Amino acid sequence: MINISFIKGKKYPLLLFLFLSLFIQCQSNIESVSVNVSLLKPVKNVKSLSGFLHYTNINKLEESIKQLKPKYWRIGTFYKSPDDIKLLRKYNITPVVVISDLYSYPGKKNNKDWPHPLKTDKLESLVKDLYSQLGTTVIYDIWNEPYHQAASGDFDQDEFYKIFKKANDLIRSQPGGKNAIITGPSFDHYNEKEMEGFLKYCNDNGIVINVLNWHEWRSGEELKDLKKDMDRLKNVILPKYPKVKVDKIMLYEIINQWIQFSPSEILQVFKILEENNIDGACKGCWAESNGVSNCENSLNGLLDQNGRPRAAWWGYKYYVQSTTNRVKSVTNFSNLVSFASYSTESVSIVLANNSEKNILNTGLVVNDTNSLKFLKNLKNVKIKIFEIPDTGERELVNPLPILSKTVKVSKNIFFNIPVMKPKTVYYMIFEK
Repeated sequence: MINISFIKGKKYPLLLFLFLSLFIQCQSNIESVSVNVSLLKPVKNVKSLSGFLHYTNINKLEESIKQLKPKYWRIGTFYKSPDDIKLLRKYNITPVVVISDLYSYPGKKNNKDWPHPLKTDKLESLVKDLYSQLGTTVIYDIWNEPYHQAASGDFDQDEFYKIFKKANDLIRSQPGGKNAIITGPSFDHYNEKEMEGFLKYCNDNGIVINVLNWHEWRSGEELKDLKKDMDRLKNVILPKYPKVKVDKIMLYEIINQWIQFSPSEILQVFKILEENNIDGACKGCWAESNGVSNCENSLNGLLDQNGRPRAAWWGYKYYVQSTTNRVKSVTNFSNLVSFASYSTESVSIVLANNSEKNILNTGLVVNDTNSLKFLKNLKNVKIKIFEIPDTGERELVNPLPILSKTVKVSKNIFFNIPVMKPKTVYYMIFEK
């Protein structure tokens, strides 16, 4: 309790205002936060969540591809030719081809001028032609968002099941088709009842789904509910339908329009998806403030319309870097994301303050420095810190250097981070 009884009436209004402002400001900060990095505790089998949706000219994106190292690229309406598939494969990217995007959509439910996939031969011709060109080099995503979306068909449940089975059976009947990778149902969000209905239908009709997927738009506090959904899906629902043989779970559209440019929000999504053992993901795309879609050639908004990186691009870059030689990194604050990794010459730590407040005087400890050859017997190590503010749609040519100094090394490195701003990412590197 703060006693302000000594300030009476209107005698000290300015003093009272300044005192309360200072108190409120102090209350808006967070302290007693720690980060603990354990170099002797490797995190094995890290599955990078770097992946993208669509493009217009894949060749123009090569430089970013080299740095962001996407694992999956979901393509459909902007798919051009088998040569694109070869380029993606060259960089160890698995293409996910959306058959319904290439088929085209009705525009509205029950459009009489649209060739319904159950009433014409168009789907059969498309699948056979695609498979003859691509074979087993891609993942086949049969129908995008079949429910709730008028533009995608908004099918009745039984209608969608039959369309899915028709395309599935066509792929499996092709030469080598039993080895093709098929994914579905590509629901627009996770709905347990709809997902279980789909799995039951597949189980009853001999449909093997190699990769189960849906679109995950939750963020912030809502995304924390994913653990409950994943626990039930993996431990209760999937065991009831063994014939479906789900091997992986991926989310082929993530990161909603409200957080699409925020590097700290994106890194928190990655953290929670990693904690739930999601096998892969692709960033969704949206309209920007000028009304232009970033589905085309901007890596879903990571680049501006002149091809320059935004803050979110740097968030992806440092996240991807952390997936190699990842080590355990723990914080005691759920809205502070931490990824740590090492190379032969450095230790890197990515910290994202995804809260609305400043974090003051964070205690960072890097343990077991003698486990790395370049740190052995060193008395001092150089530390550099770069800041990645949330610049929204504006470009961020480079992260902002905010600190460079030398700190002592023993068996551990102790360092105090004076302040981490809200919704801001920090990249720290320790080197000789």
